[in-house]
Amino acid sequence: MSLHLCHESAAQYWLTKTGDELVPDYVPVRNLANATASMKEVAAAGLPVDYSAKRPLHVLVGTRQDYRSLKSVKTHVWSGSVPPGSFNELYGANFVSSPEFTFLQMASVRPQLELVELGCHLCSKFSIGAEGHGYVGERAPLTTPERMALFLEAANGAYGVAKARRALCYVVPGAASPMEILIVLACVLPPRLGGWSMPEITANQSIRVDDDLKLIVESDYLVGDIYLPSVRGDIEYDSYEFHTGRYRLDHTQARRNVLEAMDVKTVSATWGQISSFDKFEAFMRMVMRRFGIEGRAFTAGERVAQINLYEHLTDPRARLF
Repeated sequence: MSLHLCHESAAQYWLTKTGDELVPDYVPVRNLANATASMKEVAAAGLPVDYSAKRPLHVLVGTRQDYRSLKSVKTHVWSGSVPPGSFNELYGANFVSSPEFTFLQMASVRPQLELVELGCHLCSKFSIGAEGHGYVGERAPLTTPERMALFLEAANGAYGVAKARRALCYVVPGAASPMEILIVLACVLPPRLGGWSMPEITANQSIRVDDDLKLIVESDYLVGDIYLPSVRGDIEYDSYEFHTGRYRLDHTQARRNVLEAMDVKTVSATWGQISSFDKFEAFMRMVMRRFGIEGRAFTAGERVAQINLYEHLTDPRARLF
């Protein structure tokens, strides 16, 4: 018998994984015939995620007969076969849902906006804390939108696939901090979901430096935090944590000068500029003006959605799992 972590527990496992931790291999699990939700086995497993009656462990089982109602364990039923790439090996006979399978599972329990946010985190370059939010450190992306799309194709017909596909349309890979995800989603989402519907964007895009400017930044490439290639516009998020001190300030200013010299229009964001919705709204309008993007008036409902997006992504109580 084996445990198959899923939903919030799988999200906790993946999103808290730091850069120095190994990523386990995919395993060819075809079905959940050996899946269990036994409290005895859970207690003996020494699992790498915390759980309690307040935040129960989520596991998959294969039949309704295996379903258990336990204080610290919540079981979910997945009958039949599972798509290739559904699980990664933990150790022994225990498994964790892959990042792609976790995204699909969460489509059944989270609203659209939170599902898009989760997708951006799974494809991001940073880990978060065990509390379900915040910034811990750098790591490689756990998956890509392309891999998630292939998985959803293999899972076609499963509950939640249509919703997951809709959310995936707005997932931008490569963000390096929660604040970058806020700006990314404000740019990419349509107004009905709280965004400003900007042109196509990329996160942490490599921008080739002109030969005669390489000496200034001592690099062949610069990385644009949030880059809009069609308008050659770059939004930089300058955190107080990573942009203080003489060297960092010199480097930040040098790279900004080089980008501007190459006709890449640059706008810098700091928390002080976006610390309330009114400030954030003014910042987004400034970005559009700087990049030459034609703005429009938003309906009352769209503006409420923009406020909700901002408040959710800046709420210190919000949790991804």
